[in-house]
Amino acid sequence: MKGGMEMNNSLIKILIEAKKLNKWIPAKFLVKYDIQKVNLSELEDDGLILTMKSKSDEMVLKLTLKGYHHFNS
Repeated sequence: MKGGMEMNNSLIKILIEAKKLNKWIPAKFLVKYDIQKVNLSELEDDGLILTMKSKSDEMVLKLTLKGYHHFNS
């Protein structure tokens, strides 16, 4: 990965479990795992994560299959 892309192990585990369940996670629930320190647009550009705005206009995210294999290795 590129510089500055270290992710909290708990955050990685949560994203992997959500991917197994095919669930989107609101970013606000990941703040305590330092999601704000992660460059989401860089991960998205690398094809590792998907982000979108939910119906209530909050950011939600989940791993792509490529991201799942990348972080679950």
